[in-house]
This record gives sequence, structure tokens and C-alpha cells, in this order.
Amino acid sequence: MAGLNFDIIKRVAADAVQAANSPSGRSTLVTTAAVVLGLATIPCVNRLASNYSLGNTLFASTPLASTAPEWSDWSKEIVLITGGSSGIGRIMVQEFARRGVKLVVLDRQRPLESGVDGPFPGPDQGVHFYEFDLTAPDSELETLAARIRREVGEPTVVINNAGIGHGLSLLEATNDQMRLVFAINAIAPIRITREFLPSMIRKKHGHIVNVASMASFVTIASNVDYSCTKAGLLAFHEGLTQELKHRYRAPEIRTTIVHPHFVKTPLLGAAATDSDATNSARFQGGLLDANTVAIGVVNQVLAGRSGQLFYPPKFASGTLIRAMPTWLQEHIRGTFATVFVRPMAMGEKK
Repeated sequence: MAGLNFDIIKRVAADAVQAANSPSGRSTLVTTAAVVLGLATIPCVNRLASNYSLGNTLFASTPLASTAPEWSDWSKEIVLITGGSSGIGRIMVQEFARRGVKLVVLDRQRPLESGVDGPFPGPDQGVHFYEFDLTAPDSELETLAARIRREVGEPTVVINNAGIGHGLSLLEATNDQMRLVFAINAIAPIRITREFLPSMIRKKHGHIVNVASMASFVTIASNVDYSCTKAGLLAFHEGLTQELKHRYRAPEIRTTIVHPHFVKTPLLGAAATDSDATNSARFQGGLLDANTVAIGVVNQVLAGRSGQLFYPPKFASGTLIRAMPTWLQEHIRGTFATVFVRPMAMGEKK
């Protein structure tokens, strides 16, 4: 195979030399080189322009990336994570704690002290756990927020990670089940953000992270209410970013949204324990490891960058689905539906 490749390279080089010996050939080579250079440059220019529009350091998300200066001293920061007892949230807690970052963890279930991913860090490592139901009345949230400020301090980073799903169709799910999905996935992130955003605006410093899903872009059977909430979370992220810039004059506050494909967490229930071969067929290439998503989010926060993260990165192309012809959109959604009839056996939290 290596010899074949070398022969091809020799032939291409010989053709190029021959073409360069004629005026028309030289013109063709110059045009081809310009096109290739232009195509290679477009992604780089897009990244630079995106970083500029988001207020990131110019070379963020490139090999030349550096931490934003205002995010260089993590002894001053406090990270609040919802749904931090298990799955992606638990790993984020462990990763931040390992780096010495002070944490506030909200979850209605207390974390297991030990697990396959290691022990859950405690107060001696700067982790403060509060058992809390995100559907609680506003008065209870306000009381909790006051307690957090008194006992720990004002959070400078909020990661809205908690999420639930049931994998039932519109007629199978009860009204209470659907209300709960909306309350946890869509309403809670807005309520939590509204509680801690005013302090960030006053200080012109903060970061709001929303963990959404590829379901923000693709809705399939037995996943309707969940997809509605994740599409809504994307709209919330976009609207928040705009209001920070144009209403509150606080573009310094970072905003990030995360779109994972199917992740091996308790949210998928029994499917999370199926064999890799089974899940590879059912979930279009297998399940993502929760570590991949969690560490990606942690690195994004530590770098002080705004952005939109996709896991796996190749699924960023999923954002183009709504620009496709209707027949192709339906084909793509139908393909997912045929291999994922019951996408989420009742499970909770990423």
C-alpha cells in the first residue's frame, strides 16, 4: 500500500512539473493552489470570527489557545452544578475538585460516597452538597440561594446539567411525567440562572453553561417532550447571550451550550448497561463515555471560553438538518426512530 501511494505521489509530481512548463499549465496550477489554500483557510477564518463574536481570546479553540486572563485565578471562583450526584455531573464535580475549584452541588439524590469512577469529594476538598428538588417553589429556591451565599459564597459559574427523560410516546406519557420533564430540563435552568445572574452582571464576570443534547436539532418518536425541552434550552442559551450583550451590557459573561449524542449515563436506564455491539447498532455508532463530555465541559470552563460544544464533534453537522429538504429531514429522523424505538428506559440525570 505504501508503494502504491508513493507511485501516485510521483505521478502527480511529474504531472505538476510538466504543467508548469506551459503558460496554460502554470495558470491552472496557480488557480488550483489558490482554491486549495482558500478552502483550507475558511475553517480558520470562521473560528477566528466566531471567537471575536463571542468575546473569546482570538485563538480560543485553536492550538494557540490560552486561558482568558480574567479566568486565571480559580481560587476566587465558585462553580455550581445541578444534577451533580451521578453521570456527567458527578465526573465534572470530581474533575473540578481535583483542580482545587470550590463547588456547590445541587441534586435531589445524595451522591454515593464511592463508585466505579472513584469517591465523591467532600467539604474538605471544597465540595458543598445541597439536597434540593429543582421543581421546588420559588420561595425554597430563594432560601437555598441565600444559604449558599452565606455558607459558600456567590457562584461565578453555573452549570445547568440536570436532566430527565422517559422514552414514552405522547399518548403513553402522563401529564405529570411531561410536566416534570419540562420543569427539570427547561424551566429549572432558567430559574437557577435568574437567581445567580444579577451578581455576575454587577461584576461583569461569570459563566453560564447549559447541557442540552443533539435532540435540540433532531426530534424522533418516543422522545418528543425531551426534544422540546432541549430545543428550548438552545433558545434560552441564544437569548441569554444576546441579552447579556445588548440589554445588560455585560458581554464579558461567558455562555456555553453542550450538545452530546447518546451518553452512557443513568438517563438511558437499562440501555446504558447493554453490550457495546448492541448499543453500536441502536445508538448510531455506540454510546459516548460520560468522561468525554464532562472533561470537555470542565476544560471549556477553565479556559474561560464561550461556545457551542458537540460530542462527538462530527455531529456539529447535525445543525444543518433543518436547512435540508423536508424529505431528507424525515428520512434522517426516521432512521433514528427505526433503531431507537424506546430511546430512554426511564432514567434520570445525565
